[in-house]
Amino acid sequence: MNPNDIATIQRIVQDVLQNTEFINKVWIAGAAVVVSLFAALVSSVTQILVARAQRKAQHNLADQQTAQQKQALSEQLSMQELASRRIANANVSAKRQIWIDELRKDIAKYLTLWQEIAFRWDAIVSEPRTEPISDEKLEAFKQPIVEMRIEALELQLRIELRLNMTEADHQELKTLMEQLQASTVLFQRTKSSLPPETIQGAFQKIRQDLIAKAQKILKDEWERVKKESYADPNVSVHNRNPNVADT
Repeated sequence: MNPNDIATIQRIVQDVLQNTEFINKVWIAGAAVVVSLFAALVSSVTQILVARAQRKAQHNLADQQTAQQKQALSEQLSMQELASRRIANANVSAKRQIWIDELRKDIAKYLTLWQEIAFRWDAIVSEPRTEPISDEKLEAFKQPIVEMRIEALELQLRIELRLNMTEADHQELKTLMEQLQASTVLFQRTKSSLPPETIQGAFQKIRQDLIAKAQKILKDEWERVKKESYADPNVSVHNRNPNVADT
């Protein structure tokens, strides 16, 4: 092998080595580009996934906040409704208590007036006399009775307007008041010749029956007040006697 051949071989080897180095540089550059592209892709995908997770978390948080707000609003409305029902129960109970107190006072005054009327009739009928009563004395006797009867009539109307005529006890109370008034008419000698003590006895019997009936009505109404005071506010109040609620 001559020197020229050896020189040629060396040039070929050098060219190969240079080409190999170039190829390696190209592969390395290409790999770097691929890696950069992959890294960019991974970063973009990661950012997308993170953003999606954040949006989902924000939606979940918003849903939770909305649910909590709805629950809080529902609880607030429930508390307001509960308070309103308690106030309504208290108002009904207060009105019923007023109804009881006023009815008690009117019945007591009513009975007192009629008892005074009966006593006055009993006194004048039982008084022994040998001659007719003078006009002056008769007028002095009748005038206060007229005034008391007018007052008793007003009280009777006040009592009846508080009653509920769909209830048997209230009907019986009204009937007893009418009987009490009618019994005093028997003192008039033009209406009856019964002895005053007999008429007074009948009057007292009706009076006691009327008191007993009034006591029962007042007791029943008081039981309603106590029941309504401890009633469940979630249960609506239904008044059996509409006149009580309107008092």
